[in-house]
Amino acid sequence: MTEDRLYLIDTFAFIFRAYFANPRLKNGAAYTFTRLVLQLLEKHKPTHIACVFDTPEPTFRHEIYPEYKANRDAMPEDLRPQIPMIRQLVEALNIPIVELHGYEADDVMGTLARESAAMGLPAVIVSPDKDLLQLVNDDLRIQVLNTKDGEVWHDREGVKARMGVWPEQVVDYLSLLGDASDNVKGVPGIGEKGAAQLLEKFGSLDGVIAAKGELKPKQREGLDLALDAESGWLELTKRLVTVVSDLELALHPKDLAYPGVDEAKARETFKALGFQTLTKEFTQSAQQSGTARTYRAAASVADLEAAVAACRAAGRFGLDTETTSIDPTRGHIVGLSLAWAPNEGLYVPLAHLKPATADTEGSLPGLLPDSGLPEAMLDLRGDAVAFFAELAPHLDPRNVPFAEVRRVLAPLFADAAIGKCGQNLKYDLQVLARHGLPVIGLADDSMVLSYVLDSSSRHNLDDLSVRLLDVKPIAFEEVVGKGKAQKRFDEAVFEQAVQYAAEDADLALQLCDKLRAKMVDEQLKRLYAEVDLPLVEVLAALEGHGVRLDLAVLAQLAERMHAERERAQARVVELAGEAFNLNSPTQLGAILFGKLGYKPVKFTGKTKAPSTDEDVLQELAEKQGAEIASELLRHRQMVKLLGTYVEALPQMVNPVTGRVHTKLHAAVVASGRLASNDPNLQNIPIRTEEGRAIRGAFVPEPGWVLLDADYSQIELRVVAALAEDPVLLGAFAAGEDIHRRTASEVFNVPMDQVTSDQRSASKAVNFGLLYGQGAFALAANIGVSQKEAKAFIERYFERMPKVAAWIEGAKEEALSEGLVRTHWGRIRRIPELESPNKQFQAAGLREAVNTIVQGTAADLMRRAMVRLHRSLRASGLKARLLLQVHDELLMEAPPEEVERAAALLKEAMEGADDLSPLGVKLAAEVRRGQSWLACK
Repeated sequence: MTEDRLYLIDTFAFIFRAYFANPRLKNGAAYTFTRLVLQLLEKHKPTHIACVFDTPEPTFRHEIYPEYKANRDAMPEDLRPQIPMIRQLVEALNIPIVELHGYEADDVMGTLARESAAMGLPAVIVSPDKDLLQLVNDDLRIQVLNTKDGEVWHDREGVKARMGVWPEQVVDYLSLLGDASDNVKGVPGIGEKGAAQLLEKFGSLDGVIAAKGELKPKQREGLDLALDAESGWLELTKRLVTVVSDLELALHPKDLAYPGVDEAKARETFKALGFQTLTKEFTQSAQQSGTARTYRAAASVADLEAAVAACRAAGRFGLDTETTSIDPTRGHIVGLSLAWAPNEGLYVPLAHLKPATADTEGSLPGLLPDSGLPEAMLDLRGDAVAFFAELAPHLDPRNVPFAEVRRVLAPLFADAAIGKCGQNLKYDLQVLARHGLPVIGLADDSMVLSYVLDSSSRHNLDDLSVRLLDVKPIAFEEVVGKGKAQKRFDEAVFEQAVQYAAEDADLALQLCDKLRAKMVDEQLKRLYAEVDLPLVEVLAALEGHGVRLDLAVLAQLAERMHAERERAQARVVELAGEAFNLNSPTQLGAILFGKLGYKPVKFTGKTKAPSTDEDVLQELAEKQGAEIASELLRHRQMVKLLGTYVEALPQMVNPVTGRVHTKLHAAVVASGRLASNDPNLQNIPIRTEEGRAIRGAFVPEPGWVLLDADYSQIELRVVAALAEDPVLLGAFAAGEDIHRRTASEVFNVPMDQVTSDQRSASKAVNFGLLYGQGAFALAANIGVSQKEAKAFIERYFERMPKVAAWIEGAKEEALSEGLVRTHWGRIRRIPELESPNKQFQAAGLREAVNTIVQGTAADLMRRAMVRLHRSLRASGLKARLLLQVHDELLMEAPPEEVERAAALLKEAMEGADDLSPLGVKLAAEVRRGQSWLACK
């Protein structure tokens, strides 16, 4: 049983700690403060509690000493508006607020602690402030708890250990020492150690004064100065550092009994403030809230036929699949769910295994963790009906035969007139297509809808359900467990699986309806309907196709890179003069900056040791001529390429398809770019020979041809169009080298006389302006003085003033709205734009300009992919899209289709602004070859 205690929170100590933990996060202090308080509540379960606030008005200390805390910095501008918010949060947590005008929180806590002790209730002051240690009293059971670094409890012995004096000596100690943070003078010549020693020897401040003659000369001289009748300050200092503990307060310990958090009130406050994680934690599941739901499993084909009729009558339905793998190209389907009305759902079980305890046939030997099948049945091969027939002896009798399910559902799934809704439908489309159930007629995807409405928020089913439906979905771990004990879905308790799976389809349908209602902006509607929703089908097909690898090429690369890695390592050891661990920053730092004497470039944040990161090594190599740094970079490059691609890619080849199936995510990057993972094929380096060589392992279907196309200067074309700059537009219209043209303008020389250095400088500015690059960065980039770089930028904007005007206009609009829009209206909210902190705001403005340009280019690429997919399908070609990497598309085609496919690829990319003309000519060059590298 928890002991009755009164916890007194030093609120502003928590607030400042929270602020500096999350200075960039919008309302970061309020959020982190709430987290700190909730941790305290959860761990200690206080019976009594209060948040004690300082008031903004001057206190009695300011009246007796106007310079009190005069050296303190003003409260950060971005923290000030969070204080009322924090008070609101404290009230939402049901915690009483105590404060008193004219006094500090320390005085209020001191008074409450004394009152609490008087009524026999132990008191805990939660604060890192050393001044409050004067209140510690073992007899009265008053302690101080510092939660800043773990938990440090201060009783009488704890105070002695920390301060070197006993609690009753703390006031005298502070009087001798003073408090620089509060601008309070101490005794000159007496420091922390000296003050503790004097009090240990003489017992008290009065004792020290009485024994003044025994002090060291400097101490005695300082004490005389502090005690001077006319100018002395020691008596004032003692009054300033003494905590008042006899105030008249409106609330007393008996009023601070804690009933616990009002979860409903707290949740509404968290939701209003946009604290998504906290809102989620305080949201109940539908079962807890008592929501009436009808979720059940199909028990027969007749059940399924009735559900199909209901879906057709509704005109659209929610769809979700459950499988044995998070990879849609592996494993098999366990069941699928249909939902056609709110809080209703039907789960169709297909491959739940017999419980092993009921029938030994249900315990399959040699199970693979991502498939749930013996190795001989690793994946679907050939006809899915035959596959399920082979699996039948192992299946729970409550499953509906797959052949019958496919017969009943296939016409519904293929009916474009009946809309399909879901959450991350890309996954479901791939799974169902592999099982012979192609889906046509996507109506809505809640993840994509959420992303289009606000690309910066969270788009997963759990967060969307909490935010929009006030429901916390059943957690996957509740059904299958977690960690090493986690089951596959086909092994889950059947009844739990039914509720979980049916809920997914139901919530997805409800979310689609909710989000659809929010989409009123015409630009966003068109962007969603013509770009982002159809892109779901494109990406599903692309991922399903995968891309073929030549493993022999990778094996040869691995051999070469291993040899190069070993050579670089040997050379590093030779240059160091001793063997050491190249992966140890400590050992490497000792070699570079100790033994070899190179000058450190920067220091790490935590240990303050000289950094040995890649940027540092690059600078050591370039500016200090450190060969060892060059070899270290070479070694790291080989290690990274081997670990990330050359040796990793063969392990990612699907054993059934013989291909690598990357995942492309369209609702992750706030700017609109696609993200790639498992494997990430967008980060294959192309500036080094070895990086480019990796592309040589990407090859077409045997006998086919790869086609590759990328946009020419797409982001600069976007700038030219949005700024309506005649110089840039003219250069693009004429097909000129854009960097040579800008150099010609800036340096006022004919294009044929532009030097390579002039072109390089212009190229640096052309790209740098997209990222808000200033003179300092440009100077470092092109190797000139900051003054020269500044002059170059000024000349650049003199010749292209519309670019400068557009950038400033974009910044002004972003500041006024707190968000930016691409040419086609995609929205990105940037919290830093609303920050009073000028540094954060400046970063937000750079992000704003970059997002408009990069986001518009990303929209073009999305639209190009949709156009290409549609044109390939309409033409009946076998050619298929394989990869998208930044501004580049890769596809493969049989020889007889190469010319037609290349033309469609070029048309799709160059006509991708058909929804709303950008105002500049788009250019895409198509290349062909027998490998990705050969296409370059």
